[in-house]
Amino acid sequence: MMVLGTAQFGMDYGIANINGKPKKKEVFDILDLAWKKGIRRFDSAPGYGSEALLGEFIAANGLQDEAIVLTKIPSLYGVSDFQTDIITNLESSLKNLGCPIDVLFFHNPSDSGLLLTDPQFFEDLIRDYQISTLGVSVYEPREVKYLKHCELELAFQFPFNVLDRRFEQVSMSKSKRYARSIFLQGLLATQNGLRPDAPTELLNLQKAYHNRLTDHHLDPVGYAVSFVIRNNFVDYFLVGVDTEKQLQDILDLEPYELNDISILDALMEKTAEKWLDPRNWS
Repeated sequence: MMVLGTAQFGMDYGIANINGKPKKKEVFDILDLAWKKGIRRFDSAPGYGSEALLGEFIAANGLQDEAIVLTKIPSLYGVSDFQTDIITNLESSLKNLGCPIDVLFFHNPSDSGLLLTDPQFFEDLIRDYQISTLGVSVYEPREVKYLKHCELELAFQFPFNVLDRRFEQVSMSKSKRYARSIFLQGLLATQNGLRPDAPTELLNLQKAYHNRLTDHHLDPVGYAVSFVIRNNFVDYFLVGVDTEKQLQDILDLEPYELNDISILDALMEKTAEKWLDPRNWS
């Protein structure tokens, strides 16, 4: 099931984004199309700068009881009183969004150890603020395994795409598995140029990847989306778009029957894992 990401609405997001963030009207057009097409889940975060804009759309259309919103706890690095900081940020998110929060993720996986050291605080947080589920946005499989003894049933957001399949065999609660980075910040979706500061290794990866798909007459967006749709290890997948047309094109896709994805095996073997992690791109 598709979740509409909102990072693009509040910041110049994506290694393939050379046009900046869309204007408010364009954002509302995207959100309106998403809602009309049955998308009910939206992913946000205080760090994206999009919570208030999403909340404005929800309020303007009276969707407070229908919208399903995921947001995040900002990094707690250097915070001396984590309980006060979490509550302060949560109340700010609730005010911006104007609706309940379905899943509240730790944005920094390093902070998730607090779930093990102070479980009562988080049980009270869920109850007092009527949060459906707590979760963690992770980068590495070990960050999921670290929390295997957590008393709460957690949701996880994890990077997952045709070149990055590390989470396929990681045990997570069904109905709480959210795949992100399915386009790898746009690199897998387009052959257009990347940002001027993109590492040479990424430019080479993009060229090799799209050449391989072209040789097999495969549409890159359709292929990337089909991979996650056809995967039994994914319950939800996040999609971020810059324009209404991009979203419509995704909604119009007829998924490929991907019985064999071996055309990318050789490329996967040659691609250094570090270049699949956007934290290494700067």
